[in-house]
Amino acid sequence: MDEVIVIGAGIAGLAAAHALTQDGRQVRVLEARNRIGGRIWTDDTPADGPIERGAEFIHGDSVAVWQYVRMLGLTAEKAPLWDGRRVFHEGRLHKASALAADTDITRLTHIDADILAYRGPDISFADWLTAAHYNGTARHIADIRYAHASATTPERSSIHAMQSEFAAQQREGGDDYHIRDGYARIVEWFATGLQIQTESPVCALTQGEAGVTVTLLNGDIHRARRVIVTIPLALLQRSAITFTPALSPEKQTAIRSLDMGSGCKVILRFRNPFWDDQTTFITLADPAPVWWTIDPLRPVLVGLFTGPRADALLTNPQPIETCRALLRAVYGTVVDETFVSGECVDWSSDPWCMGGYSSVPVGALAARAGLAVPEGRIHFAGEATALDGHPASVHGALVSGQRAAAEIRAAHD
Repeated sequence: MDEVIVIGAGIAGLAAAHALTQDGRQVRVLEARNRIGGRIWTDDTPADGPIERGAEFIHGDSVAVWQYVRMLGLTAEKAPLWDGRRVFHEGRLHKASALAADTDITRLTHIDADILAYRGPDISFADWLTAAHYNGTARHIADIRYAHASATTPERSSIHAMQSEFAAQQREGGDDYHIRDGYARIVEWFATGLQIQTESPVCALTQGEAGVTVTLLNGDIHRARRVIVTIPLALLQRSAITFTPALSPEKQTAIRSLDMGSGCKVILRFRNPFWDDQTTFITLADPAPVWWTIDPLRPVLVGLFTGPRADALLTNPQPIETCRALLRAVYGTVVDETFVSGECVDWSSDPWCMGGYSSVPVGALAARAGLAVPEGRIHFAGEATALDGHPASVHGALVSGQRAAAEIRAAHD
C-alpha cells in the first residue's frame, strides 16, 4: 500500500507529490495521458524557442510561480497589458493608449478598482457593465480581458468572484509575463524523482476505514492511505471517477455549481512579423477576438478562443482560414503573403481535460471552497479549487496542490 496516490500529473498533482516526497512519504502519481504537465504543454521543437500549447502566462508580479522561475534561473519577460495592446476600433487598428478620447475605453485602465468598489448583491459581469454604462469597444475589451480569458461569458461571470480575484491581484501586482524558457522547465523540476505512472487513467475510488482502493480503466488496482484528486472540473462533472461511498451532497453541489467553458488556442506562424515591435496583445472583433505575441520580434501570433466563441470556431470546417481572414481584414494581404502554418489546439476535445478553465457563475462564490474540502481520506486540488484568488492559473493550481499536501501532513496517519 502506498502512503499517498496523486491522480493527475498536472502542476497541482506534481506540486502535491513533490511536497509529500520531501517529507519522506511514499507517493505514486497516476496520469491518464502519455505525458506530464496537464494543461501545461510546452512545444520545444521550434528552432526560435518554445511555444505554449496550453497555459502560457504568469499572472502577477509576486505569485508562487516566481519562486521557481528564480530558483531555476529562468527568464520571464513582461507583456504589458495596456501599453502594448492594439485595438481594432471604428475600422482601424489603434494603440490602446491613443484612444484617450474615448471615455469608455480610458475607463478600462481603472475598471479593476471600480469593480472592487461595488457594494451590492452578486450580479453578472454583464449586468455590472450595463449599470456602469460600458458600451461598444470598451465593453468588448472588458469581456475579452476578464470573462473570455476565464473561459466564460459576461452573462455567467459572478461580480463577487471577480472582486475576490482582483483583491488578490492588487496584493501581488497585475502584470502578465512570458517564461521565455517555457513552463515545462518548472513541470520537469517538480517531477524529478517522483514515481509517475503515465497512461493510467483512474475510473473508481473506493474508500474504507484504512485507506482508498484506486481502480484504473485497465483493471489494475492500487491502494493508498490517502488520495489527492487533481483532475479538471469538467471530468468531475462528467463522473469520470466513480466514488464509493458517493461524494457528499455538499461536494456534489460544489461540483455542479462551477462552470468550465470550452477552450482552444490557435497558433499561427509567419515568415516575419507584420505588427509593430511593441505589440503584446491585439484586441480584434469576433469571431477571433484576442491575439498576442510570444515576443514582438518572433513571427508567431497566438489566438485564444473560449466559451461560445471556441464552440463556434471548433465547428468551423476551416478554423485556420477563419482566423487568417480576420487578421487579413485588419493587416491586409501581408497576412497571406507571410503565412507559414497554423495549428488549432483544442482543449475541449482532450478527453482528460474537456475544457479551458473553471469559473464562478452568479451565486456560486462558495463553490470553490466546497470543492476543496476533503472527503474522508480523499483530498482535492487543481485550479478549480484555488482559494487564494488565483483560479484558472498555473500558480493557483500549484498552491492548491501544496495545500492538499499540507492537509495530509496535518492528518497524522
